Amino acid sequence: MLANGACTTNDKQWLWNYSGSIAEKYRIGMTLVLAGSTVSGSYFYASQLADIRLRGRIAQGTDIVLDELDAADRVVARFEGRFLTSDPSGRYQGDKLECEIITGTWHKLDANQGLPVRLTLDNGTAGSLANRYAAAGATDDELVHRQALRFWHAVKRTDKPTVAALVAYPLNVVVAGSRKRIHDAKELVANYDAIFTPQLRAAIANALPRNMFVRDQGIMLGNGEVWFGADGKVIALNPP
Repeated sequence: MLANGACTTNDKQWLWNYSGSIAEKYRIGMTLVLAGSTVSGSYFYASQLADIRLRGRIAQGTDIVLDELDAADRVVARFEGRFLTSDPSGRYQGDKLECEIITGTWHKLDANQGLPVRLTLDNGTAGSLANRYAAAGATDDELVHRQALRFWHAVKRTDKPTVAALVAYPLNVVVAGSRKRIHDAKELVANYDAIFTPQLRAAIANALPRNMFVRDQGIMLGNGEVWFGADGKVIALNPP
């Protein structure tokens, strides 16, 4: 059995972004604000991409309890877990962990048995739950999410006109290994198949267009294959 960790951070202006699963079946993303023993945050299912509010606490830097709240602020489900000090997968190369991995269970309040949960830290960003993309100059998180979701769906459907409409021009791209400057939507559609290679389309489809990493230069989808600006339009594409 793995030993407990010691997650004792206290910063109300820092977002901890995790990804993982419930029952190894339901892919989820979670953002937490860790303020000493108090926790606030939200999580979403990859199948729904809608935030569910969380409120909870940390005991002794090891055990974490997160209450899932409905629209009326009632507790309807609960995460119960702990922070680990080591990872058997070897991702952290034997380093001692603090807040990087959470394991435990999720259950509805009226359920007798919980479902296993594992969450791994993806990144941390400055910001707040009310305005997570402020570092990139965004003032409306939901606008960014709507635009990113439209782009994500359009790429998956090969809806070239919609993809082109969601790009900020001019856009520098890679075509056949060389840099090319795309000046407008018509030019992007004409070069679409060369820009959106099967590898890039697959990386975009596997990413989740919600609760994304942000910095002053933009908002990142996936591992940086796509960057959005403050208005949710694409400002950079990077083939994997």
